[in-house]
Amino acid sequence: MTSCYRWLSAFFPALMVCSIILLACHNGETREKQTVRSLKSGGSKIAMRTYPMGRLSISVPVAFERTSQSHRFRGCDIEEFVWRQNSDHEQNRNDIWNARLAKIRNLRKPDGVNEIIIEHRDFSNLGKWSQGVFYYGDRMADDEGYWDILVDTGSVGVVYKYDGMLKAKVEMLNWVLDIAKAYRTFPPNNPSNLPPGNKFYTKHGAINLPFIEQEKTDACFYDHSLDLRLKISMKVTHVNEQSDEGLLGRTAAALATGYSAGVDIEKIRFHKKELSGLKGEEQVLKMTNKNDTDLDFTWRFAGEKNSGERPMILITMETPDGNLEEKLKIWDAILDSFKPMYKTEK
Repeated sequence: MTSCYRWLSAFFPALMVCSIILLACHNGETREKQTVRSLKSGGSKIAMRTYPMGRLSISVPVAFERTSQSHRFRGCDIEEFVWRQNSDHEQNRNDIWNARLAKIRNLRKPDGVNEIIIEHRDFSNLGKWSQGVFYYGDRMADDEGYWDILVDTGSVGVVYKYDGMLKAKVEMLNWVLDIAKAYRTFPPNNPSNLPPGNKFYTKHGAINLPFIEQEKTDACFYDHSLDLRLKISMKVTHVNEQSDEGLLGRTAAALATGYSAGVDIEKIRFHKKELSGLKGEEQVLKMTNKNDTDLDFTWRFAGEKNSGERPMILITMETPDGNLEEKLKIWDAILDSFKPMYKTEK
């Protein structure tokens, strides 16, 4: 992370989530086949790949590598992975599950608890294979339990993780099973082939259930050639949009109160910008300190209270200074591609 971007994150709470996302971004993920299309931007074409995430989708240049993507749906953390190629599927699955059990057994137990695992379960009617475990996941709480359930869907393995009070063990289990039963992978790795419905999209599939609570998506992309780091964060907000100070207001306040000491900030863009009916704010800044100069691109939608279709959305792109016009075209193409995956009223 560049020094200028660290300064910006330190004073803008709305952008702190991007620092958290950055910690989870690691290079090296294999690029996956997704819908590829070309967008015209500034008279030139940019080949784009579309990624559904949450209840919306975004397209990024094919040169961008997706380095991470995580999801939480109805408070349940969802982890997906593709089985190892050229390996025994059943052995691969057992190795992953046994490694998870070993990690759980090594957790520190709450005081007075003899066995950290409370219950093992087999779910023979869920996917091609499924195992679950209920255990003490917090050494400071002897009245809380965690469900971890691994489902083999065939092409993808999915782990569902949910926690709550011990006395709600059955209710929690039913909650997670409802989510798992509604999950479908892309056939074949193409979200447009899924049947219609009210879906929440994950990295490799979608959950055909309406919004109730606690939906969250984070994703990171990286372009090696231009050293561009793109982050997308979407989460349900419990704050009224009208009470939000806004991205532009925070930036102006930081500059006015002297938080920019030691950093020269040039505003390249600083205005309201609507994307697919979402009235957000865009800013592009050039920030220079004694060590380097960086470009920081941000679009933010404050979100509507308790809405899965209109969550708080933060899109940022960070890069060293240089090739400004080219990077602005890429940024505009990304923002212009942003759209809902649900039907909107005309």
